[in-house]
Amino acid sequence: MKKTKNARKIEAKDLRSDKREKLHEVIPLSTPYVVYIDPTNLCNFKCEFCPTSDYSLLKEVGRKQTSIDLATFKKIIDDIKEFDQKLKLLSLYKDGEPLVNQEFPEMVKYAKEAKVSERIWTKTNGALLTPKLNTKLIEAGIDMIHISIESVSEEGYIKVSDAHIDYDEFRKNILDLYNKRNNCKIYIKIIDYQLTEEDKDKFYQDFQDRCDFISIEKLMGWSYSDIKDFTLGTKSDTYDGLPLIPKEVCAYPFYVMAVNADCSVSVCGNDWAYQTSIGDVREKSLKEIWNSEELFEMRKMFLEHRRRENKACANCYYLQIVPDNIDPFATQILQKLEEEQGKKNVK
Repeated sequence: MKKTKNARKIEAKDLRSDKREKLHEVIPLSTPYVVYIDPTNLCNFKCEFCPTSDYSLLKEVGRKQTSIDLATFKKIIDDIKEFDQKLKLLSLYKDGEPLVNQEFPEMVKYAKEAKVSERIWTKTNGALLTPKLNTKLIEAGIDMIHISIESVSEEGYIKVSDAHIDYDEFRKNILDLYNKRNNCKIYIKIIDYQLTEEDKDKFYQDFQDRCDFISIEKLMGWSYSDIKDFTLGTKSDTYDGLPLIPKEVCAYPFYVMAVNADCSVSVCGNDWAYQTSIGDVREKSLKEIWNSEELFEMRKMFLEHRRRENKACANCYYLQIVPDNIDPFATQILQKLEEEQGKKNVK
């Protein structure tokens, strides 16, 4: 058991690697750097700023509530083994609350033992944590857990997330996780939405001794941003401290894959509406999808400045925050991709 200490205050951007490749020099990649797998798109909270909580919105875009079973998850991990290299990051979360899937600890364990990624992360609201589950998660070998705090009182949780929690018990369960963490890092953050200065002080007071990193973030915004303002009018700052930079070309399709809870594969971890689907892991392997004509056409769409043809990408708030800006190299990258695709077609 490690002795508790005050966490380091950071911005979310500080969790990104500071050794980023110059994408225009390494594209096309034989192996994606990052793969998201969403264990479930269900959530036990109903936060105003999250698309997963807006059931009418989900119905409008046709997103069904579902979860990935363990057998399918293992197939996805086995698919990742087919790539030439390890992933830099396997993110076991996307749209829902991962801990709603009761097979989640087994998923972590299988992925860790498969050695397919340098790091394995997840994000959770933490409400389902218990000493028993904490032990399972740590023993499974997860490398980092992000915990999103939604309020600093029981009344606040009802207001922000329509959730009834025992706040004191909630804090105890997080402390238990922190004390058991071994080599796992714990990151705790809260959204600066209608927080008073007293709330902010209480947040640090209540959680700074039970995590490695702590932060107050802004509302993020999502893809398909014209369908709803997920920043709820607070557009002046980015959630992670990176500047808002207008771009035409999204870098994510060139190094990211996201397996949704319905087993479709998107090119972005922020595509909550599943509008960038390029395949299904029940029908093809991830490597086949990564090298597919569908993904080539998606990348070409961006490089030719045609992203507005896709509903998720046309007015994507998050595109401004994507850390890699490959706009100046679009023509150069497209030429390289077309040459690579031509070689595949010859084969």
